[in-house]
Amino acid sequence: MEVKCELITPIFIGCGEEYSQLDYFIEDGFAHIIDLEKAIADLDDLEKVNEISRLIISNTTNNRLNLNAKDILKSVGLNPYDYVIRKIKCEIKSDSKTRVKKFISQNNKYYIPGSSIKGAIRTAYLFNYYDKNLSELLKILDNRDIKLHEKGKELEKNAISKNIPEDFFKYLKISDSLNLKGEFKFIHTRRWNYRKRKLNIPINMEGMIKGTFSINIKIEDGFFKNINKKLKTNYNPKDEGEMFNILKNLCNNFSKTVVEFELKKNNSYYIERIYEKLLSDINKDGAIYLNLGFGGGFLNKTIYPLLWKNDENLIHFKKIKSLFVALSGGNKNLKNAWLRANSYLDFPTTKTVYAIYSKQDRRFIPKLPMGWIKMELVE
Repeated sequence: MEVKCELITPIFIGCGEEYSQLDYFIEDGFAHIIDLEKAIADLDDLEKVNEISRLIISNTTNNRLNLNAKDILKSVGLNPYDYVIRKIKCEIKSDSKTRVKKFISQNNKYYIPGSSIKGAIRTAYLFNYYDKNLSELLKILDNRDIKLHEKGKELEKNAISKNIPEDFFKYLKISDSLNLKGEFKFIHTRRWNYRKRKLNIPINMEGMIKGTFSINIKIEDGFFKNINKKLKTNYNPKDEGEMFNILKNLCNNFSKTVVEFELKKNNSYYIERIYEKLLSDINKDGAIYLNLGFGGGFLNKTIYPLLWKNDENLIHFKKIKSLFVALSGGNKNLKNAWLRANSYLDFPTTKTVYAIYSKQDRRFIPKLPMGWIKMELVE
């Protein structure tokens, strides 16, 4: 089946790499990405190559380079514009000396991996499974024979399969999306502190801020057979529309809980409005709603909102709190945040949001949550 995906809020899917100040410079609202390797290869004087090294070393303070790619190339007599391989709109200040997280790409072309969509659907399935089998979840959390850092994997194995070859998500195949129709920018995100109601910890990234993309989803027989067995359902879809609706119900049950949880938190005015509209759309629309991108593991993205949903009297809160305190290890800030938590809404203490600088207020304003998309079946 062909599925059209539309961005509701900006998304970022990283590749684990960053642009350093040696990779770009900002001018006239655009980040100019340069090919430094080609520039160095074009230098016909070894002394000039050494000069670049000396410049980098002498202008680095506390692992921060106080020059950009344009400065470096001009210093050795090269025209930086000759080595610009791509330009991208930029919301970062031109004098910023910062690293920027890269969006995943292939041959210098952005794409959305099918594995990201599949992973989000898999997470939604796990949520639905334990929503129906809460006692199994609690049993695994209580089992002292399972190591703390193995709890998430054990929960996944229990809900899907103990053996990797029998993982029925192999019957769900989702293509990569290579033809993205949208706008990319170097964007500014920050962590929103729920308790203090203010922004901190800037994170700059290459994000897709609006647009659409298409994917193809193929579902083989083994997928629904196993879903029926695990969820005790009787799905027998006759066409693509029925298949899509099954996925919609799985995904939206999870997404609805995530949004309801966020609406209980202390968000900014703008983000609150987005979540309210999102919840309304999930309740009345025929589309699938998913959250994509970085941040958080299986336990805190899935099990935590699930327990919140099913634990009105905080009977199980101490259990999950103790688990996360133990998992925090040597991270003192994380551990202390958990120790201070008295309810589900006390954690997480921060969340990454898309922030826009307001000239009027002379500060960054938290505008949008990250990573929400809407998926519709193409008839």
